[in-house]
Amino acid sequence: MVALTTRPFLTARWSNVVLLTFQAPDDLVRAHLPPGVEPDRWNGWTHASLVALEMRDVRLRGWRIPGFAAHPQVNLRVYARQRSHAAVAFVRELVPSRLIAAVGRLRFREPFRAARIEAQITEGAGGVSAAYRFGLAAPQYHIVVTGSRDSAVPPASSFEHYLKERTHGCGTDWRGRVRAFRVEHPAWAVRSEVSVDYAVDFGAVYGPEWEFLNYSTPVSTIFAVGSDVSVYPPQMDRR
Repeated sequence: MVALTTRPFLTARWSNVVLLTFQAPDDLVRAHLPPGVEPDRWNGWTHASLVALEMRDVRLRGWRIPGFAAHPQVNLRVYARQRSHAAVAFVRELVPSRLIAAVGRLRFREPFRAARIEAQITEGAGGVSAAYRFGLAAPQYHIVVTGSRDSAVPPASSFEHYLKERTHGCGTDWRGRVRAFRVEHPAWAVRSEVSVDYAVDFGAVYGPEWEFLNYSTPVSTIFAVGSDVSVYPPQMDRR
């Protein structure tokens, strides 16, 4: 692995991060990983998470690009161990911009796709609610989570920490080499869950092999406050 750069290519504030996590078959998780990268496991199980979040104050190389400084995102990711790193690989990343999706696919070989996404955050005496509505042609699906106003950082030994504190995103470059984006942020505080409601056709959005999630129950729901995040340029594994 080449030396890590000290300057992020992207900074942003990731806010109101919702993770719905499901058990997923080992072979399906492995199918979405680069060659040589192994699935990560918690108590022997492999997992996939549906993640919705707001990205705010997005900057590339320190510059805010007009029209792209804030947007929601919804992605499906699986968990990997890239060398010693706690990593994720993405099945699909939905963003509300054809240009962002094209740049993500062509420049970084990430599975971006443009979609309709709406986010609404409300705060009241009963807690904080995050509602994400999305779909490929229309916002026909939804994730709505309500959590406590107070939040706390889970211990490092917890399942919540395992799921939300991932230091790398991995994929392949045009030559088929493994490349990894390093991601840095402080450990996220999590709100206590009050309620969760969601409706997603996983097969329609993410491919027929994921349709089984339509009939599965999440093994974890996380509603994280979020933080400032730095993403570093991909490093190539030249083994």
